[in-house]
Amino acid sequence: MPSAEPLYLGVDGGGTKTEAWIIDASGRLRGQGAGGPSNHQESGLDAAVRSIADALNGAARAAGCPLASVRGAALGLAGADFAEDVEKLRLALNPHLDPVPYLVVNDGDIALRGGCRSGAGVAVVAGTGTNVVGRFRDGETFQIGGLGYELGDEGGGSDLVRRALHLAFRGAEGRGAPTLLSELALSALGVEDFPQLSRALYFGRITREDVHVLAPLVFIAAREGDAVAQDLLCTSGISLGETAGAAVRRIEERDGAGVEVVRVGSLWLGNHPLFGDGFMVGLHRRAPEADVHDPVLPPTAGAVLMAAAADGGEGLAATIRESLIHDGNTDGR
Repeated sequence: MPSAEPLYLGVDGGGTKTEAWIIDASGRLRGQGAGGPSNHQESGLDAAVRSIADALNGAARAAGCPLASVRGAALGLAGADFAEDVEKLRLALNPHLDPVPYLVVNDGDIALRGGCRSGAGVAVVAGTGTNVVGRFRDGETFQIGGLGYELGDEGGGSDLVRRALHLAFRGAEGRGAPTLLSELALSALGVEDFPQLSRALYFGRITREDVHVLAPLVFIAAREGDAVAQDLLCTSGISLGETAGAAVRRIEERDGAGVEVVRVGSLWLGNHPLFGDGFMVGLHRRAPEADVHDPVLPPTAGAVLMAAAADGGEGLAATIRESLIHDGNTDGR
């Protein structure tokens, strides 16, 4: 039976996976769906939209309702960095969402909306890429980073992989310190030696997407006591902490100290603490009074709250939020 209550759809789309939730106005989770990577800057627009459509349709099937019956939707997408990105994505998504009213925002916006207790603060997304989004108490938002290494980013999964591969080659060829990363890289990428790996990378038989499997291996090597991997985790964490600290300082100048910081994304789940420890060093060097805590709700829930607020106001969003917290849907990462 279709729900008698209004339904709201939230989507969290990143460089590795896409997740969609349908939640009713009482805060009950009615359906979930999943898809592949949906950062159009990495996967291409067509592939990103297919992943989003898979997640949307999966959530609708699980909820037992047609997608068109949803009252409103919000999609937080990696790669939705500029107005031009949003326009391009909306044109491609319109056939899949018509006639549902929907918002397209950056994935950092929904992480912040779901994660912060007060609705203001800083969200630090660290998955395949990185993104740091800040929100002042008056609702104004800003973004630092999220556009790649050349534009100042460090510390995300892509950066970690790029540097790990660099260090693996140097260690194997005697140009740098020996590291377990060399052995792990060959095994994970299915090649026998580094000359073979060089050719596979050069001729595109191993792609940039393929080498993303190296990110968790850095944590494994660090756990095994590999000093090169440990240093890499620490320096990557410090770099990301410095970015977060810059965002916190900007908010402190207007709103005062005690700014909330929430950490969202797969890198925070790594099995070695040095990445997180490095982050805290980088952050507290710039913003020693930052209030770092786990997200209250996951980004997908933050997207649902945005959709509900756009349709029924902040009071409705607050009702759904409290219900989600009460029901235990609080795995914020």
